Amino acid sequence: MATSAQRRRFAAGEHLFLAGDPSRGLLVSAAGRVKIYVLSPATGREVVLTVDDQYGAIAELVALEGSTYPANGQAIDDVDLVIIDQDAFEATLRQRPAIALHLMRSLGRRLRRLVGLIEQISFKEVVHRLAGHLLGEARGGVPFHLESNAEIAARLGTVPELVSRNLSRLHASGAIEMSGRTVTQVDVEQLQQLASAAGR
Repeated sequence: MATSAQRRRFAAGEHLFLAGDPSRGLLVSAAGRVKIYVLSPATGREVVLTVDDQYGAIAELVALEGSTYPANGQAIDDVDLVIIDQDAFEATLRQRPAIALHLMRSLGRRLRRLVGLIEQISFKEVVHRLAGHLLGEARGGVPFHLESNAEIAARLGTVPELVSRNLSRLHASGAIEMSGRTVTQVDVEQLQQLASAAGR
């Protein structure tokens, strides 16, 4: 695969592909993170499906199918992308089926995350989703800096106004303490109770 691989640099904010574009082959980030997202056709609201980190394969289902991208891929940081030609990728899979098995396991993990996202959007209020998000961030250590309300909203399937309102709500309840955009303290028990609650 290395003999047919190309490297391309994408600046932060630049799109690697758009929904409907044909497969470019297997994409792997040698450096930088890539956001996979969809847009509401009615409102233009963005929902982030996943963020692929450095050394991760990107949209591998499309490479396995040889089809078109169902979502958009955008560089969060400057991304150094390794592109393995579709024909070379498929030829390698025929010779090394263990690679296909590895990718299928990766797809299984993605599916579990997407099912979790659908479950949250369908059955949980924004405050419950936000509590779960904050718990996940807190696992990396406190204090931690929050992304913008728009970025958090895209991850949670909501709008920035509701993120802002519920951050204030959590702060007022003592579930979190904030200084600007930095969360300085969290009440893990209170956040866990909220995150596990079903809102509707």
